[in-house]
Parts: sequence; structure tokens; C-alpha cells
Amino acid sequence: MYYPLHKGDKIGLVSPSRYVTEQEISKGVEYLRSLGFNPVMGKNAFKSFRFMAGTPEERAEDIMGFFLDPEIKAIFATSGGDGSQYILPLLDFAAIKQNPKPLWGFSDTTALQNALVEKCGLICPYGLTLNYDFRSGEINPTLGNSVSNMIFGNEFCYAYGQSVITGTAEGKLVGGCLSLLRNLCGTPYFPSLNGAILLVEDEQETTYKLDLMLQQISQCKDFDKLRGIIFGRFFECTVRRESDGTIDDVIAYFAKQLSIPVVKDFPMGHEFKRVMLPLGADVKIISSSQGCQVCSL
Repeated sequence: MYYPLHKGDKIGLVSPSRYVTEQEISKGVEYLRSLGFNPVMGKNAFKSFRFMAGTPEERAEDIMGFFLDPEIKAIFATSGGDGSQYILPLLDFAAIKQNPKPLWGFSDTTALQNALVEKCGLICPYGLTLNYDFRSGEINPTLGNSVSNMIFGNEFCYAYGQSVITGTAEGKLVGGCLSLLRNLCGTPYFPSLNGAILLVEDEQETTYKLDLMLQQISQCKDFDKLRGIIFGRFFECTVRRESDGTIDDVIAYFAKQLSIPVVKDFPMGHEFKRVMLPLGADVKIISSSQGCQVCSL
């Protein structure tokens, strides 16, 4: 279901967002090798164009090349940052759909991953990049265990979070970084919300802006057909003025319009201690005053 990998597999490394250096991702590449994989660097992965890792055409070339290469079994983003949305009109989604494989990423990769979910029906593990998660030299143990579940196709059931609205729901997981998901509104790449479980998290945004982003999402097609919402962590998100409210205030007000299960404070966000979740896969959420769970199906 999650395109499990096997030791010895070749995996492609691409930079769909901001530019990176070889040194920045060296620990992440070593980690992938320690798991038994053979990382292959995209030929444009270390280029730079403005704030991005090469032109949109160069980044799209690397991504398409790895999707079309049968020896490559998965694709990993080296970094988040900014700019993956530039790539979307340049991808051959029909060809990708004929050559399915997971694209791993986090943060800015939200735009690319949700487009692949919507256009190609892919499952894209969300919550890891090779520069961000190895700044201390090694991966956080909680994240490391979650990475193993995604890599080897293990079932998971994560018991975290707080209940906002109780209930149980199953559906396809979509979403990720809220600001990037908001950027997809009105485009052909915005994921279908019909029967979905929505995941949202973000970093370094003010709470009033997060409030407005949620309002925009709620006005998208089929929002009323969502089956559940998972609010992750909102790392370093600040309150501009006291009247704007905290992130808990924003979530509480937003949830007043809802009658579906809602979980908040789930450990998915820009903190290093997090769990990975598979965008595009069916998951189950349990929201209860006795405890919350997000589980594979």
C-alpha cells in the first residue's frame, strides 16, 4: 500500500524547493545509506536560481527523470523552503501515473505531494527532508521510528493529540503545511476534500493569518464532505495582538461550524519530534476524551 522499499533499492534525491548544498544534506544521505538504500542525486539538485534549487524546468527535469527510471523505487526531497509550486505545470502527470512511486517530503513539498495525490493517486509520505531533520547530526528517535514504518510499509497507530470534536472517521489523508495547501486553492492541483481526512500544520505564521487560511480552505469545493480533521503543531506561530487569539482559540472557533471528528496538537509539524503520515492513503482517526489515535488502514 505504501510502496514498501527493500534494502539495496535505488532512491532518487531531488531539490524541488529552496537550494541546498551537498554539506547540508550529507547527514541525511548517510542516514538513507545506513538503512541499506542506494541514493542517486538528481543532476540539478545543487543548482540555484533566485531562492530556489534551479529553474522550474531543471527541477521538473529531475523529478520526471526519476519517475520514468524503473531502477528508482522512491524519490526523496532534499529540502522544503519555497518554490515547489512552480514545478506543477511542467510535470507529465499521465506518465507519472503510469510509473507510480512515493515522493517523500515535508513543508513546501506539500504543494507537489498533494498534486501527485490528486492527479495520479500516489501515496506520498509526509514529514521528512534531508537537510531539516539532520541539523543536530541525527534524526529524532520518534521520527526515525515513524520513517521506518513508512519505508517498510508497516502498519501504524499513533496515540497522540487532544480531542476537539469526538468521533471516529476513515478517509484519504490530504493536506500538510496549511500555507502551501492554501496556495493550491482554485488550481487543478488542490486535493479533493470529498470523503477525506484533512491534515494541517504550519510554522512561523501569525494566528490571524492561520485563521484566514482556514477560512479559505473551508470555502473550497466539498469542504462540507470532509470526514475528519487533524490539526498538527504550529511551530513558532505567534499572536500579533491579544485580540487575535492563540492557535487554540483559532481552532476552537473554526470547529464551531463542524460536526466531524477533530483532533488537535497531533505531533505533526515543524518540531523535530514528529511522526510521518502518508498523504493519499486511507487512515482512521479516533477522537475521544480518553485519547486520540491516527492509524493506518
